[in-house]
This record gives sequence, C-alpha cells and structure tokens, in this order.
Amino acid sequence: MSTITKAPTDMKRFLREIAVIIIAIAASSGATAQTKWHNPENAPFPVIQGQKYQGEEREGFYNRFPARAKDKVRKSVWNLSRQNAGESIVFMTDAKNITVRYTVALRHAMPHMPSTGVSGVDLYTTDGDGNEIWVAGKYSFKDTVTFRYNDIDIVNKARKYHRYTLYLPLYNELKWLEIGTEEGAAFRFEPTPSSKPIVAYGTSICQGACASRPGMAWTNMLQRRLGHEVVNIGFSGNAMLEAPVIDLVAEIDAAAYIIDAMPNTCAMEAEQLRDTLTKAVRQLREKRPDAPIILADHLGYPDGKAFKVRRDRTNNAWTVQKEVYDMLKNEGMDKLYHITHEEIALPQDGTVDGTHPTDYGMIAYADAYEKVLREVLNTPKGKTPITIPVTQQRDPYNWMARHINNVAAGNGKHFRRVIIGDSIIHFWGGADDAPSKRGEEVWKKFEGASLNLGCGYDRIENVLWRIYHGELDGLTADNIYLAIGTNNVSAGNTAEEIKEGLTYVINAIRTRRPEAKITLMGILPRRNREAQIKELNKELKALAKDIKTDFADPGRTLLLKNGKIDESLFKDGLHPNKDGYSLIAPFYN
Repeated sequence: MSTITKAPTDMKRFLREIAVIIIAIAASSGATAQTKWHNPENAPFPVIQGQKYQGEEREGFYNRFPARAKDKVRKSVWNLSRQNAGESIVFMTDAKNITVRYTVALRHAMPHMPSTGVSGVDLYTTDGDGNEIWVAGKYSFKDTVTFRYNDIDIVNKARKYHRYTLYLPLYNELKWLEIGTEEGAAFRFEPTPSSKPIVAYGTSICQGACASRPGMAWTNMLQRRLGHEVVNIGFSGNAMLEAPVIDLVAEIDAAAYIIDAMPNTCAMEAEQLRDTLTKAVRQLREKRPDAPIILADHLGYPDGKAFKVRRDRTNNAWTVQKEVYDMLKNEGMDKLYHITHEEIALPQDGTVDGTHPTDYGMIAYADAYEKVLREVLNTPKGKTPITIPVTQQRDPYNWMARHINNVAAGNGKHFRRVIIGDSIIHFWGGADDAPSKRGEEVWKKFEGASLNLGCGYDRIENVLWRIYHGELDGLTADNIYLAIGTNNVSAGNTAEEIKEGLTYVINAIRTRRPEAKITLMGILPRRNREAQIKELNKELKALAKDIKTDFADPGRTLLLKNGKIDESLFKDGLHPNKDGYSLIAPFYN
C-alpha cells in the first residue's frame, strides 16, 4: 500500500527533473542564439593576410590565386592553390568566448598529418608586452568544423580589446567561415597590411606538411617572429619552377622571395634542373630587379644513409643549386642568397616519414630562415629582451593602428625633424589618436615640416620593431631625434641594457636614413628618479660619443637647483605641461 501511495510523489519528482533538463537545454540553445557571428566575406576591406591579388575575381573567397590563373597553371597547381596554406585573419575583440565554425571541401585528415593540421584553425594573440600567446581551443571535426575558445583571460592584458591572429587550414579548402563572439562583445576585423610581404614559393614542406596545427608551419612561425606578412605559395609535390607560376609570384611586390623547390625538382637530371632553376631565377629577377631572392637547399632526407636513390637525388640538388648560385653571382646578380642544408640542420628525428617535417623539424626550418631573413631585411635582434623587436599594447589606444598611421604619415615626404619616442612625444602636438594632448601651441611653432613618431608607453624594443617595420622607410629627413628609454627605466632595465638597446635602434635609424643627422636625447627627469636618470644620462652621453652620434639633454631645464623636478613644469611628474614643452623645444631645433 505504501509503495502505491509513493508512486505519484516519485513521478512528480521525475517530472520536475525532466523540466529542469528541458529548461537547461533551452537556456543553452538561447546562449547559442545570442552568439553574434562575423563573416570575413562581409568586411568592407580585404582581411585575409597571406592572400594577394586583392580586388581580383576569385572562384573561392579564400583561394590563394585569382580566377585568371586557372587557365595559366597546371590543374594540380590550380587545385592546390584553392587550399588555404599561410592565410590568416586578424581581428580585435574583448570577447571572453570565441567560436570559429566553418566547412571544408576535402577530407579532414591524411595518413601522415592530423585533422588539426590539414583542416584545423589556430588562434594566437600577445600579452600587453607583445609576448606570444597560443590560445588552445576545443574542436569538433564534423560536417561543420567547430573550434571553441572559452573563458579567455589573457595574462598581462592592459586594455579592454585584444588583437588575435587566426591561422587557416594548411591542406583544405574553406567553403565559408564565421567567427562568433558573445552578444555585446566588441569586434572588428583588421585590414591586411600595406607593407611588403615575404613570399615563399615551394613544395609540400612550404605548404605546411606535416605540422600538427597551422601555427606550427614554418611560414606562419616566421610571420609571428618577424612581424612581416608571409605569402605561402607552396604546392604539395608541384613546385616545378614553371614560368606561369613564377610570373604570378613576381606579380607580388615582396620584401624578399624564397625559392624552396628542390625537394620536388631533385628528380630531374642535372642539366634539366640547372636550366630550369637558372631560367626561374632570371625570370624573377627581371620582374623584380631590386628584391632579395633566397635559394633554399633541399633539406636532405634523414633516411638517406639507408637509401641510395634518395642520397643521389639530394646530392644532385645540392650540387646543381650551388653551381647555379655561383654562376649567377659571378655574372653580377645582386641580392641573391643561398641557404644551405647545413644551415637548415634538419634533426634526424625531425620528420614524419623521412621527408615532411614534424613540428620539431618545422622549428629548425623557421630558425634557419629567420636568421637569413634578418640579415636580408636588416632587422637584427640581440639576445636580451630590450634588443628583441616586439610590439606592445599597454595603453588605451590602438598601438598597431598608430604604427600604421605613422608609416602612412611619412610616406613620400621630407621633414626637417622627425622625433621618435614614447608618450612624452606622442602627447606633444595633439596627435589625433593620443590619449592626452599637451603642448600643441609649442609644437606648432616649429619651423619646417615635423613628424611625431611617438607611441604611448613604448620601450626601446617597441621602437626597434616600429623602425624595422617601415616607419622611416618612405621618408627623408634632415634631423632625427631619438627620445626613448624612460619606460625601460621604470621596467627595471639596467643602464647597460638600455645602452645596448639604444645602440640597436640608432644603427637601425642610420642604415635606413643615412642622410639624416641623428641626435640621442637624454631621458627626461621624473619624480623620485631624478638622481638615477642623471647618472644614466651621463652614460648615454658617453655612448653617443662612442658611436659617433650627437647628444642633447633637454631634461636639465626641468630641474630645480636641488636636483628635483620643477613640479610646475609637469602634468604628473613624468609628462611635461605646456611650459615644460616650451623649455625642451629648443633642443629639437
């Protein structure tokens, strides 16, 4: 009897539990419905980095080649050009949760390469100091592929918005893609850069086989390390140095060209390979007479000691390429470089199958290319953080947008003075994107055209990155003043570190603007650090003498007789006010 009377109660409890589950499912569906989706195809400007021929008709939005190439290249090359190797999308958002969904045309995986590399996407960002951060996602490979990045909380995030780079699949064709953020989150796509890219033409190894995920392909690693857009024109098994493809490569105005075709062409007889390679290099040089061209060796087969056929092919490729390189250099071809297999130094265990690198092998590739490209592009880096060029995002403005505007502001113009610095310079003159504006009247009194290349919160390593990425390339100047270092003082860098970093920056200025007189400015005094900065400026004056650069110390005009700052000349103990700028301005004439 008792069991009969309890049955209705148990049933009610069961129904209540079912109701809770239904409500939870509905809530979950509602959350999904609240996701706002952003389609790159709807952006008002080009947003696919690593994709050139902008503005031309394409059969697919993400295709690497324009539609007109279909009838010019072999069918296999055309089909491979539909795959999205080396392409990426940059966007800004304050979202805590990011979802990427898309469909692809081909199989998700290959026997020697996982789905995450063949068909996956890969998300990267940086912290406020420009340090690289990989963002791991939860993924599902179904008819619609989904990557979810939930509860994102970036270390050392100084501002609300954050800049992300999303690398696209290496060996598959995107049909469509959308990026989702929670309702109410800010989001915007970033346009493709206007600076010259690095163009890499090559084989399956160039395309990305067999990286475990897109970010580990050596071309994508180079993009992050160098800060240059890298255009991947790698065609698996089909880098045969054909004239129609070289023509398309040459259409891209590049900072440097990489030709890494030996793994595909090494089966040619020596004479055929010699002729093919020579014609390809001359064809590219004819179209791009001033651009650096890097010839890359066959990386070598780690199992070559066990298989004579593979040894012979490798040796043939090495011999012929060296002969062609020497011949062209002897003919007077300038800006031609050769990266050897010894420099690549592929580890014994650095491949999946004796040919295609693992992530381990890809790092060896990236290391070798970074070294030669830093020489070619004149962008050396040191071993200490202050000598390694890096971006930053510490202030409440868009630092990268400021950099892009700086490049545009100087392009094709001549200036009497160019002033490079941090917020002290950025605020001076009332730049439109400056968080604060001071001393506009003082700035306007300068005679001749003046260019303000200040970026709030910059350190020496950030200025180094900006110079390496074009802020002085398109202009000429009578005088360049370097006023940087106070943020390195507050960051705890030693005097020796600061001097080393400034030496790198001055060398970078001198090699790009040899016509300009360079003046190293002493660091302005700041509240409670007056004595420290006074001693540092003595060392900077000696440094300037050693490296044959002028030195000026405007900060001494802002001090009282007791060595402390005159608070009436400062806004906050660091940034001058109008009267402070009036006193330091004569040092920039």
